[in-house]
Amino acid sequence: MQTQRESKETTADAASLSPPRSRLAWTDFHTVLTIARHGSVAKACVALGMTHSTLLRRLDLVESRLKTRLFDRVRGRYTLTQAGEQIVDAASAFEPVALAAETRVRGQDLRPRGNVRVAAASIVIEHLLPGVLVQFASSFPEVRIELTASREHVSLSRREADVAIRVADRIPDWLVGRKLADLRFKIYGRRQGRAKTTLHSIADLVAQQRWISFERDARELKFDRWLAARVPDACVALRVDNFGHALTMVQAGLGIALLPAFLESRLPELRALTAPIDELQTPLWLITHPESKDTMRIRVLLRAFGPALAHAAQAAQAAQDASGTD
Repeated sequence: MQTQRESKETTADAASLSPPRSRLAWTDFHTVLTIARHGSVAKACVALGMTHSTLLRRLDLVESRLKTRLFDRVRGRYTLTQAGEQIVDAASAFEPVALAAETRVRGQDLRPRGNVRVAAASIVIEHLLPGVLVQFASSFPEVRIELTASREHVSLSRREADVAIRVADRIPDWLVGRKLADLRFKIYGRRQGRAKTTLHSIADLVAQQRWISFERDARELKFDRWLAARVPDACVALRVDNFGHALTMVQAGLGIALLPAFLESRLPELRALTAPIDELQTPLWLITHPESKDTMRIRVLLRAFGPALAHAAQAAQAAQDASGTD
């Protein structure tokens, strides 16, 4: 029979093997960091894959262990306190180390398999990627692609995606990738009958047509700025949040819009109203994080996607050039 002294020693040994409840785990630091980045619990829930109540309970537990508030809550906005800033500073310093180690370990595959998160604009996903994905899936059936459509550029440094297909004039020097093609852009309307298309100046189109434009306050992309500088609010019939939605509205006959020229050869119902707009020509990039480039499944994706996607973009634009303006 166990003596009282032995029982106490056993309890003490068990307690010594358990981490002190007041000590934070990396997940606690990461939770605070994510809330701080997004500025709200609702947005952080999406990033962390948690329910609202679960995330609030975790934050309450962290604050109770530290016996201090990490955020000031004002009208649903979460602002860091001085104590919270110290936690975020520590989490920000450690996050790259943790992510790099995780990437290297996951990259020790013997054959390409697993999930790869690919971020791209919805117009690219819908009109350039399907054929590329068919070829890739037949060659690498054990690599599962997770597509994310986003108008804003996702952060590869924070692993919001493994690979990005980005329409941008330039990419940060530290990213790894290649330029696939130069995308051209024109103004398009819906084709009416078989009448020949006449090219117009932007000024004439502003005076004569109703436009599909982007969100009123959007200025982060050069396409937003270009439209805002040339198309008065009074000429805008409808505002949308991306090229894909603009295309749908043009097809419905609700107005004219700025669209990538690779759509023209694929969608005969589109009617080009201008020549390519020189200042809007923009490179299409395929990029990844340096720590990810040697991961087997990402390496084969880059090698397969690059030529196939470049061919899809260039072939679409070449077909449009060959057909000329009707």
